[in-house]
Order: sequence, then C-alpha cells, then structure tokens
Amino acid sequence: MSRQLSVRSARALIAIGALTSAVALSSCGAPGSSSAPASSAVTPTAVSTQVPTEPVTLTLYDGQGLKNLDDALIAAFTAKYPTITVDPTYDPDNVTTQNQPRQLAAQTPPDLVRVISVSSGVKNNLLSPLDAYEKAYGWDKLPASQLSQFRAENGVAGSGSLYAKPTGFTMTGLYYDKANATRIGMTEPPASVEELTTLMGKAKAAGLVPMVVHNKEGGGVFPFQLLLNSMLGPDKVAAWVFNAPGATINTPEAVKAAQQVADWNKVGYFPEGVNGLDANGADALFASGKAVFFPWGNWDAANIDKTLPGKSGFIPMPPATAGGQLGAMSDAATAFGIPAKAENKDAAALFLNFLSSDEARQIAVDNGFMPSGTDDQAAPSIPAGSVKNDVVSAFAQVSAAGGQTPFVQNATAGIGNQAWNPETQLLLGGKSTPEQYVQNVQAKYERELGR
Repeated sequence: MSRQLSVRSARALIAIGALTSAVALSSCGAPGSSSAPASSAVTPTAVSTQVPTEPVTLTLYDGQGLKNLDDALIAAFTAKYPTITVDPTYDPDNVTTQNQPRQLAAQTPPDLVRVISVSSGVKNNLLSPLDAYEKAYGWDKLPASQLSQFRAENGVAGSGSLYAKPTGFTMTGLYYDKANATRIGMTEPPASVEELTTLMGKAKAAGLVPMVVHNKEGGGVFPFQLLLNSMLGPDKVAAWVFNAPGATINTPEAVKAAQQVADWNKVGYFPEGVNGLDANGADALFASGKAVFFPWGNWDAANIDKTLPGKSGFIPMPPATAGGQLGAMSDAATAFGIPAKAENKDAAALFLNFLSSDEARQIAVDNGFMPSGTDDQAAPSIPAGSVKNDVVSAFAQVSAAGGQTPFVQNATAGIGNQAWNPETQLLLGGKSTPEQYVQNVQAKYERELGR
C-alpha cells in the first residue's frame, strides 16, 4: 500500500464515523427511498449460480480510495467471466457517505454498491438479502466473524440475514521491533496483557520506548479498544458500534481497559508528549529503532517494511488472560451489496462470490488488505521476510477465534471527533479518570442517537 493511501486509511479509520450512522442521510435525503419495495418483494429466492452465456454489464459504485483494489478485482473477474463487463463509478471518498444512499435508492441503481450502513439499507428496504446466494455459493463456510458485520435483523446490524460481502479487511494489532523484543527477553508473543505489561517494564528499564502510542488525532483509542475487544468481548463491542438497543460502553470491563491504558501512560510506557504525537511522528519513532511495540494496523505494513526491512513483526493483541478471547478491529475495505432494484442480481452475486476466491485473495493482499476466505484456502503469496506475512497470520488467528470487531470510532457520525478523541486526550493528559472516560463517551453516544 502506498504511503499516501496508508495515511488516508489511518485517518479514515479514526474519522469516518458515518459508517454506521448514515441512517438519517438515507431516510431523509435519498430520492425515491419512500417508494422502495418491501423486503419480501426484493428477496431473491430463485437464484442462479450459472455464468451468463449472453453479454451482461454490471455497474458498480465505490469510493475513489478503493479504485486500485476494485480495478484489479474487476480485471481479474472479467477475464475469468468474459461474458460479463463491469462498469465502475468512483466518487471522492469524502462524499460517498452522502451519495451512497442515493445510489441505493435510485430508480435504476448500480448492480453493486458500497454499503456504508447495513442497518440503514435494511431499514429502508434498499438492499437485497443475500441469504439464498449465501446458501447456493456456500458462503456460510466462511468464518462467521468475516460476515457478521454485514448482517442485520430488526434494523440492527451484527446478526440475521446477510446484505453485503467484503473485498478484504483491515487488521489491527501490535507491530514490534524484533531486535528490541529479543533484547528484553521476548522469545514468543505474550500470552496475556499481564505478560505484555511485564515486557514493557523491561523495555522501560532498558531505555526503550515500550509502546508507541500517538494521540494527537485520537490514536490513543487503539490500545484501549484492543484491550476492550478481549475484556468486554467482540459481540458486545460490535453491538455498541451497531447501536443495538441498550448497548453501553459504560461497563466495568471498559473501565478496566481504560485504567490499563492510563496506568501504562502514567508509568512512562508511552512516549513523552503522547497527546502531541501524530501518526507520522509515531512512524518515525518506531523506525528509529528506539521502541518495542506499536499498536496500529495493516495500512502501515508496506511503510514499515521499507523503514525496518526484515526487522519488524506483527502479533495480535494478547488476550486479557492467557487462553482468553483474541480480538482486533477489522472492518471491510469495501463491502458490496446488491440494491433491491438492481437488474442483474445473479451476475452481481457471481462477483460477490469471486471476492473470496484464491485469485481475489491475492489481489486483496497485493493492495494491502487482509483476504476474505476459509482457513483451508491457499495462502496468498507474500514476499519472504515481509511483515505483511505476520499481519496475514494474525488476521487468520483472530478470524478463526471470532474476534473481528468494528472500530468504536464508527459508532455514530460524530463520536470520533466529539467523544473518543477529546476524551482520550483528557485521559492520557491525567485530567480524567477511567470512570469519567467511559461515562462521557457513553453520554455523548446516547445524545447523538437521541436516546
């Protein structure tokens, strides 16, 4: 992945809270939404997995930031199925939130549309349920956590019928400097948060920066959620992000995760001036060879391979206790759905099926994302010694453990800038307690949702 894309991806993951809150946009700003058919009328029941014998043109809608990935997938798909042409349209990334609901609700929508909010599309009957295709193609054999984000039932995402399928995934965890890890006695990945804390104490004693955390733009949320995924559990974290009724972040587990982050910072395990350090500064610090761990994501793997070639590794965040739940934030690169009024649903479903093929998995990895697919599929080819090998391996571990979770910054449109970023600044600045931290985030969440 290019440096430009990696920075854009990182910022997007921190700031694009509209992923699950486009409900208002789609329900009041989308022309034609009031005339959308009832879900029972759009559910494909008699589906076909046959390749078209006559020419078919599929139209596709996505954001500009995924153009390279999509173009490569389209080229491979149409080469494999020459009777199908795919005509893509790409909007600038900063307007996809506004335009995607209109694409879904159009009288003649694209056959494949980037799904920003599954719950919104289901609420307005704009998306086709994919259950019949899931059964016909065997998508139920995919790890459940790879598809749970794209299911919805009674207007709440996370379970129920399937409405989208991903092109690939992001992955978060801990990068580590191999030489410095050896220096502090790390011979294998820490099996628990307690073991990780012990290792960071050794790093501090050796004059190293134990964990590179940057919080100028809210990156301090990363270690908090990496802990929360295990302490609270992926299902409860996802329910909160998906705005499930009664979902709350104000829990003893969240307080414990916040306390751990605050304690790590208080004893000097984070860089000095953590609240003023940005993503570029964090990259430079990790590349300097003066640090051990770096909680971040796959979008930085290509850059780290350049700055620390063969010298860095990547592991999942260790569970709260040894043998406990593994978890990581892992959203889709793009999740494509089929609009209710799409003309070529069978051919569109064939494209969705292609997204977990061996060929598509390789394309996803080549473009910096984690591949969708089953554990028994051939592993994508990755340059020997690349940290990307470790990222893909960590993704497989977390996926198999059912630990993929959405980013908490995406729970509502404003929760990142209005709650997570400022509240994490206060926590790491010693001006807020862990209890206040989770209480304040929950209060702003409920105000934004009108609860």
